[in-house]
Amino acid sequence: MENNFLSHISMGTFRNVSNNNLTGLTFINNSIEVLTVDAFKEMNNLRHLKISHEFFLNVSSLKMSFKNLNKVRMQTMYFINNGWTMLPLDFFSDFRNHTLVKLSLDDNILRNFNGSQLLEFSEIHTLSVERNELVIFNASGLHTVHHLVLISNNLFEIPNFCSNETGQSLVPKLSQLNLKDNAIRKLGSSSFKCLENLRELILDENRVLVLKNDTFSRLTNLKTLLINRMPHLSTIEPTAFRCPSLEVLKFVQNEFYFVSSTKNKTFSFDPSNLFKHARSLKKVDLTRNHMTNNPGLFQKIFYPLTNLTELNLQATYIRMLPERVFQRMPFLKTLHLKGNRITTWNQKVFENLTSLRNLYMDGNHIRVINESSFPIKLLRSLEAFDISFNKFWCTCAQKWFVDYLRSSNISKILKNWPQFYMCDYPDYKRGVLLIKYKPTDAECATWSPIFTVIIVIVVSIFLVIVVLFLMFNCQANIRNLIYLFRVIKRKRKGYIRINTSESFEYDAFVIYCDSDRQWVHLELLKHLEGMDLKVCIHHRDFDVGEHIIDNITKYVGKSWKVVIVMSNNFTKSEWCQWELDLVQERRRRHGKDALVLIMYSQIDSSHMTNSIRSLLDTTPHLRYQKGLGEDLFWSAFTNAVRKPFEDPPTAIL
Repeated sequence: MENNFLSHISMGTFRNVSNNNLTGLTFINNSIEVLTVDAFKEMNNLRHLKISHEFFLNVSSLKMSFKNLNKVRMQTMYFINNGWTMLPLDFFSDFRNHTLVKLSLDDNILRNFNGSQLLEFSEIHTLSVERNELVIFNASGLHTVHHLVLISNNLFEIPNFCSNETGQSLVPKLSQLNLKDNAIRKLGSSSFKCLENLRELILDENRVLVLKNDTFSRLTNLKTLLINRMPHLSTIEPTAFRCPSLEVLKFVQNEFYFVSSTKNKTFSFDPSNLFKHARSLKKVDLTRNHMTNNPGLFQKIFYPLTNLTELNLQATYIRMLPERVFQRMPFLKTLHLKGNRITTWNQKVFENLTSLRNLYMDGNHIRVINESSFPIKLLRSLEAFDISFNKFWCTCAQKWFVDYLRSSNISKILKNWPQFYMCDYPDYKRGVLLIKYKPTDAECATWSPIFTVIIVIVVSIFLVIVVLFLMFNCQANIRNLIYLFRVIKRKRKGYIRINTSESFEYDAFVIYCDSDRQWVHLELLKHLEGMDLKVCIHHRDFDVGEHIIDNITKYVGKSWKVVIVMSNNFTKSEWCQWELDLVQERRRRHGKDALVLIMYSQIDSSHMTNSIRSLLDTTPHLRYQKGLGEDLFWSAFTNAVRKPFEDPPTAIL
């Protein structure tokens, strides 16, 4: 009965209902104020009673109406969203030695719950106090409760379930405890005392920061543990999951980073000990966390889980699948890898998985399935296989898979086949169903690797022969090429300066013997300076007071060319020989054009030295002869002084 105006409910309210065999009665928003003592007197078959949104109902009158309620048949009672802030201590006093399948007080405004109100019941299978404002929960009187639901309250710690310090339990029959969506911040080794028979614990959506060592170790019969949607959780201590009886762990959507380090937040866990003390685990769900892509770390995490039958790693940001991890799970029947970033994997990943029957890899980045992707034996043993919503390439690399689809019965176990198996590459085939891609043998004729090896060997031998032939017959040309290459390379890097006479203070530095000074001063100097060339000679331009060696070094460096006037007198002078040796460095760096040699007078063989002979053999020189041919001499001499440098010799590169 919903949305009526029934302020008083009595035995007479239902008198006109013939053959009153009602088994279920619901009142929703009827503005009920009073339920009389005889309201349920004639409802002998009533099993289910629900009173909801009756904000004006007198709780005391409801308690009085229980006197004539057939409590032997009653199974479920729901008192939901009535705005109750408290209940009388004797509210259920008439239910002595009676049982209920479920008692619900959901969606009220209870802040304090005293379990002693239920002390009279011989058994309550499920007690639900969801979506209230509970801050204090007293478990006294709940010795008959099997399932306790305290979802969406304001509990900031786990209620005390011990009757005294000796460890006697207030809830010896409790097998399921649901504390989802409370304000619990801390869990420790003493949080779950006196719950020896608890088999299922739900802690979703609390505010826990740290899972401490041995938090669940006292729960010796715990089979199922749910720790989901805890975004603040950042630390799992080494023995936090120590619970030898635990078989099912759901650790979903916590955004926990099972990696060595992260940029935004510090996450702490010990990969080797994470599941080391929970070896009975059969089902593990780590959906929507961040799993490591380090093969070694991955193996350490899952190494102890040898009894797993189901592993769920959906949306855990996996890019790679390490080898020899799933092989340590001989009973693994179902593997969920949906929604990751997997592209390829080694063929050893899925070898020898004899128990695997359900494999889900949909929503990854898989491009190609070939003969090495999955063992044929595995494909034949699967009962469910999902690789839909991947980025398949419709190229010849996919030929094996599409051929296998047509020649086998695998399409019968493929989930979402064929509508969600589409080509993603190449672009002109994007959106085409994979079932419609039919490459022919002619299109995908394979090139034997043996042919490639033979061609590479033949070409390599041919190139070696050609190189050896060129090296033997063209040595000079090869050296020249190397020289030119080095010159060009140095020029690009700025290592070789392309000098002009404008870069120097003097156009020429003249080395001569003092016996030849008259000709140098009156003829050579007069001629060069008459051509607007600036000449440095030691009698005139050297710095007074400076050492002769320092002067020579300084002014040779300031001069564009070095003119050497050679004669018998020149060869006799040890000082001239020393100057000649000094300027040899100029020739070595700038080439033969850096020196201009003048044979002023013929050198006798008795005065010829090895250094002068070597210089004359490698460097062109001008022979001076007065009279006939003198004009030709001066013209050639002037051109030699003005001639730019060529590229330097190999020796200085």
